[in-house]
Amino acid sequence: MQRLRILFSFVFACSLVAQGNELPGVAAFVNEATNTLRDDGTGLVVVRGDEVLHRTVTGALRGDSAFAIGTASKWLAVATILTLVDEGKLDLDAPVANYVKEFDRADKRAITLRQCLANTGGLPSKINGRARGWNMDTFAAAVAVSGVREQPDMSFRHGEVGLQIAAVAACRVTGASWHQLFENRIVAPLNLDGTRFGAQQPQGAEAGTTALPWVASGAVSTLDDYAKFLRMLSNCGRFQGKQVVAAGSVAAMLRDQAPEPVTIVADGFRADNVRYGLGTWVETLANGATRVVEPNSYGFTPWLDLDLGVAGLFVANVRASKPLPQAARVQAKVREVMNSPEVAGTSAKHATSHHGRDRSYELHMPPVAAKGGALPLLVVLHDDKDSAAQARTETGFATAGTRNGYVVVFANGTGVSTERGLTWNSGVVTNYASENRIDDVDFLRKVVAEVSKRAPIDANRIFAVGHGQGGAMCHRLAREASDVFAGIATYGGATMQPSPLGQAPIAALLLQGTNDHAARFGGAGDTTDPVAATVGYYVQRNQLVGYPQQDVDGKVCTQTFGKGRNSQKTQTVRVVTLEGGNHAWPGANCKPRTPAESAFPFDATAATLTFFRDVTLTTPEMASPTGG
Repeated sequence: MQRLRILFSFVFACSLVAQGNELPGVAAFVNEATNTLRDDGTGLVVVRGDEVLHRTVTGALRGDSAFAIGTASKWLAVATILTLVDEGKLDLDAPVANYVKEFDRADKRAITLRQCLANTGGLPSKINGRARGWNMDTFAAAVAVSGVREQPDMSFRHGEVGLQIAAVAACRVTGASWHQLFENRIVAPLNLDGTRFGAQQPQGAEAGTTALPWVASGAVSTLDDYAKFLRMLSNCGRFQGKQVVAAGSVAAMLRDQAPEPVTIVADGFRADNVRYGLGTWVETLANGATRVVEPNSYGFTPWLDLDLGVAGLFVANVRASKPLPQAARVQAKVREVMNSPEVAGTSAKHATSHHGRDRSYELHMPPVAAKGGALPLLVVLHDDKDSAAQARTETGFATAGTRNGYVVVFANGTGVSTERGLTWNSGVVTNYASENRIDDVDFLRKVVAEVSKRAPIDANRIFAVGHGQGGAMCHRLAREASDVFAGIATYGGATMQPSPLGQAPIAALLLQGTNDHAARFGGAGDTTDPVAATVGYYVQRNQLVGYPQQDVDGKVCTQTFGKGRNSQKTQTVRVVTLEGGNHAWPGANCKPRTPAESAFPFDATAATLTFFRDVTLTTPEMASPTGG
C-alpha cells in the first residue's frame, strides 16, 4: 500500500555512521557538557526512522530506568488522540462539545479539538486545586464551569487543560479508559515495557491505575521506550512495518497550528522564534530549519530536526541543577555532526565541456563512498525552465539519496543563461535545447562517465529521475541509453514519442497527478490518452502481462505490472496516480511558486528510491527480449 512516506526497509552502509551506535565525537561532548550537573547518569539516543544512529548511557542510568518524564508526556498523549482522528472517531475541527457534553455552553460551544491541542481555545492554563479524588468526568465538569480567557483562536495560553479535555473526548467516543486507549494504541504497537500515565501530583504516581491520568505531564517512561516512540514519529508514524499514526496526522502534530496573528512566546525555555503545533513547540532555527522540541526541566527532553529527519532524546537523571542549557548544547552538537561530511557526505559543483558548450552538474556523495564498494547512481533532471539547484530544493534527493547510499547527480540543461531557465532536448517539445539541437543524451552519458571516475559506481544500478520535461528526457534516455540506465522514474513527464520495442527491458516508475497541466490525461475530445500510451509502451517493451496489481490508499492509486509473459525475468513498471495532484513535485517541502501549485501530500522521493531498490540486476537472459 502506498503511503505519504514509504519506509526504506534497507539501509546502505552509509547509515553506519559510527562504530556501534555512536555518532563521532558526540559521546565525549555530552560528557563534557554535563560534567557540572549533579546527576546519577545521562543518556542520549538519536534515531532516524528505524535506525538508531546513537545511543549512550552513563552512570546509574539504564535504558530501562523508569522515571517521571514531565511535559514529554504530551507527545505520547497527542499521538494517542490522533489515532482516533485517523479512524474518524474524532474530528480535529469539530467542537469539543460534540464529544464532551459539559462543553455545550455558550462560552465553550465553539472551542474545537484542534484548539484544545494547540492551546488556542481560550481555556485557562490550569485549574485551581490539586484535583484530589477527581476522575476524568469530574475534571471535565470543573473546566466546563470555569471561565474562558479569550475567544477561540484569539490568543495562545500554554497549559495542560486543553490537552486533558481532548483526552476526555477520546475516552468518551470510545467508552474506554485512558489507560486502555494508550495501552492498545501506543504501548502495544511499539512494544513499550515501562511507559504508563500517572497522576499530576506526585508526578507519575499510580502509573497505569490512577483515576485521573494527567496526560500533559504525568507519564513515566524509559529512555529505550521513548526512543521507540521517536522512531515512529521520525518515520512519519510507522514502526517496524506498522502504521501506528497516519503520516498526515504526524505532520499536523509537528507543524504550526496557531493562527498567524497570534503571538507565541516560549514558556519554560529560551527561544527567539517559536510557534506551537499539536501539543508541542515548533522552533525555527537560525538557518531557517525547523526543530520540534519539548524542553523539560525534569531532565527528559525529546526533539526532532525535521530537515534532517532526525529525532533525539537527552536524559539527565538530575538531583538538583536544571539540565535545559546542556540539552540545548547537545542538540546543537548532534545537528553539527549530522551535517558533517563524515556523516552526511560531500557536495560539489562540477563544470564540464560538451560539444563546445560549458555544462555543469552538482555531485552529492554519501560518506561510504570514501570506503570503496560499488554504489548506485541517481541522475536527477530538472523541469523545463528550471535548474539543478531548483530540483535539489524541490525533491530532496540530495539528502534522501545519499542517506540511502546513492551517489546523486543534479544535471543542468541548457538555455540563454547557464544557471536558470534551463531546458532539455527531450524530443517532444520545442525549446532552447531542441532548437539548438543539443545532444542531451550524449551529455548525460558523459556525466555518468565522469562521475564513475570520481566514485565507485555500480554500472548495473544507474538510474534517472525527472520532473516535467526532465521526465520527458528520462523517456528519451530509456529509448536511446538503456545500455547505461537500468531504470527511470518520472513525474509530470508521461508524454513520449513512439519507439521500436526491440530494446532491453527497463524499470519504469511513472507518477502522475490528475490535475497536472504538463501531462494531460484523456478526456472529452481526446483521441488518445498520452499517459495510457506511455504505460502501454513500457508494459509491451518489458514483455509484461497487462493485468496489474492495484492498491488504493485514499487519493493514491498504485498499479504494478510485475509479471512477465511466460514467466520470463523482466523489469517492473509501476504507475502511481495522485487524484488531484498538480505539477508541483509531490511531497516537496519548499514554498510553492503559486498557491495553486501546493505539493500533493505524497512522498515521491521516497517512492522513487524504494522502487529503484527493488530493480532486478541485469542478467544475460534479459538483455534482448523479443519485440512485439
